[in-house]
Amino acid sequence: MGKIRPMPIKCFSFLIISFMLTIIFAGLSSAETLADIKREFLEYQSQPLERVKTLRYEILKIQGLEDGLARQYGIPVSQVINYEMMLEHNIEVYHSIYFLQKQGTAPSQFILEEGRLEELAQKEPPYSFLLYLDIIEDLENYSNESDRYRRVIENAKSSLLRNTDERTEAEKKFRLLNDRLSRPGSNSLNDSWSMMEISAKLEQCTAVSNLYNTTISLAERELEDTEGKLGILKPLLERVRQKIRFSNEDFALLNSVVMEKTKYLYENISQLEKKLDPGFGHIDDPSELSQFTRFWISNEKQLIRDEILMNLEILEKLTSLRSVWRGMQDLLEGNLDIARQKYILSKTDDYIDDINSNITQCVDAIQNIRETEQAVKRRFGGDSPLMTESDGAKKVGFLNNLALSKRRYLSYLVDLGMIRSQYMDLQKESARISGIHDTEEKLGFFWGSSITRIKETELWHVDEYPITVGKLSFALMIFLIGIAVTRYFAYSFRKRTADGLTMSRHSSLLIQKFIYYTGVIISTFFGLWSLHIPMTAFAFLGGAIAIAVGFGAQKYTGDIFSGIILLFQKKVRIGDEVIISDRRGVVEEITLQNTVVKCEQSNHLIIPNSKVLDGAILNLTLNNSFTRTEVSLSVAYGTDIEKAMSLIREILSKDRNVLKSPPFKILFENFGESSIDLTAQFFVDIKENLERDVKSSIRQKILAAFNSENIVIPFPQAEIRLKDDTRQTEEK
Repeated sequence: MGKIRPMPIKCFSFLIISFMLTIIFAGLSSAETLADIKREFLEYQSQPLERVKTLRYEILKIQGLEDGLARQYGIPVSQVINYEMMLEHNIEVYHSIYFLQKQGTAPSQFILEEGRLEELAQKEPPYSFLLYLDIIEDLENYSNESDRYRRVIENAKSSLLRNTDERTEAEKKFRLLNDRLSRPGSNSLNDSWSMMEISAKLEQCTAVSNLYNTTISLAERELEDTEGKLGILKPLLERVRQKIRFSNEDFALLNSVVMEKTKYLYENISQLEKKLDPGFGHIDDPSELSQFTRFWISNEKQLIRDEILMNLEILEKLTSLRSVWRGMQDLLEGNLDIARQKYILSKTDDYIDDINSNITQCVDAIQNIRETEQAVKRRFGGDSPLMTESDGAKKVGFLNNLALSKRRYLSYLVDLGMIRSQYMDLQKESARISGIHDTEEKLGFFWGSSITRIKETELWHVDEYPITVGKLSFALMIFLIGIAVTRYFAYSFRKRTADGLTMSRHSSLLIQKFIYYTGVIISTFFGLWSLHIPMTAFAFLGGAIAIAVGFGAQKYTGDIFSGIILLFQKKVRIGDEVIISDRRGVVEEITLQNTVVKCEQSNHLIIPNSKVLDGAILNLTLNNSFTRTEVSLSVAYGTDIEKAMSLIREILSKDRNVLKSPPFKILFENFGESSIDLTAQFFVDIKENLERDVKSSIRQKILAAFNSENIVIPFPQAEIRLKDDTRQTEEK
């Protein structure tokens, strides 16, 4: 009796599942229109938190039916879970909508700054240097905020377009399913489940659309407000620049901040140096140190050294801030000439690059500390055998030190950011005041007015075209640049072919001369063209050469140009193993006209370069010198195949000429007429060995191994039947 009790319980559970599923699907089995669904989803946007509650209830309800859906109705559990994840995503979207709605009803986040802006606007001249720095900082912050809101709007609009496409696809699927459900004889349960998924997707698209639209609306409002603040700050900054007063009180306040930070850094360095005392981690017998102690001492010492260096770097940067302030003073008071302004701008650029490097070092140091923390927890966590009982306290202290060091590095990042900001302010002011572009234009005008007469001096003329000093200088410059470029290409080609692996020395010299003289001719033509010399004679000569090339040496020049293309493309190189026209061999030479391939029979295949370039070539060593080969063999029926394959595998793994990567394969190829056919596929470096030699060696080793293990390599067999009279004769 005890064995049949679970059956009613099981049946009862199925009944409950069926009842709950019926309740779930009941509402969706009715034919709702797409307009009804859209209207319902839009109503949810006004009450996002209430919708969150209903979605959570639906998730809990479905979670209790996961296994039942899979067992009784054939709906995959993964599909159910995907539906639950979709509902969870919808919950997140509704939460976002709620917070955006709250933000939308709240005043602008910058209204609190109105008082400050009014205070700045009411300041009367003379303006302090600190006020000037504050306005610059505010202007930069508002500019960054403005750029951020523009990016938010742009990203939201792009996402809105993608969401529109997704919603269109979901609406198509909804209409198809709704039509299917309205037909008699449909699989209502599966279709209703699909309708639930599509409805969740439609709801998601509607909610996301509302979210992005709300985001765009709020971002546009904040952008407008930010732009308004910039409209106040920019003219205010210009007014302050004109009537600024540099007082000792301002510099004293700035200096006090720097001194406070400097004092903190010196104290920090002193504390860190104490940890590097020679007695730190010292034990007479290092062999007595546990693995954790060794790890702790080495890592902590290195971290301390790195942090001391970082403190020294920041100290150096802090001390330079005084020059930043005084440089700003000199710039605004007009005490610097153009040369000094350019010098300040150049040095400031160098300092900013140096600070950026320090910031990168800080970020790397924080990451290193995090990795060290993870290593400690991973290697020395719990009851690790790498730790002794006395290491527990050391571990806790080490982790605390790492946490403190990480917080200090974060403060270093803040200090470096502040220093960089002030240097960037100096950079901007220096660039603005120096007026580099205006200065260059003025210098250009002065230079042009001074030498115009010299440039326009006529030396001689050709027909109606004057040859002036300026034209001749320009033509000479073009010619010299052309010659220099030609020599560079010829030199580069000579270096690339110096090892003799890509072509013969003769071909290399020919191509070098061809490159050089071609460059000379082109440079000469361009130089003469720049002088406005009539090109009639040169045109006639060029036409005659073109006709000669076109009719008399078309094939020859075609092969030459094809050879040059081959040499530069490097699709075929000397030493490559290739298959051309079903002939396999190694490229031995590439001349200007022909490609010479040494075949396996030691004969040579000479192919015109034009045919090599236009024809199909299989280059077995284009990327590397590895080639795949195979050895086929057969064993008799009744042979232990696993043993035979194991012997072959052992031979291939021990042979030094068989590459281990890519790995070799042993394939059960076929059931032959009189044997079982096997194939061993492996890779060989043909730069080191001939493929056929390696295959021969492998075959010998396989034969010897098979003979030692009594594995038969069969020969073709045939069954012969004789007639009765012949058989009787043989018996007699």
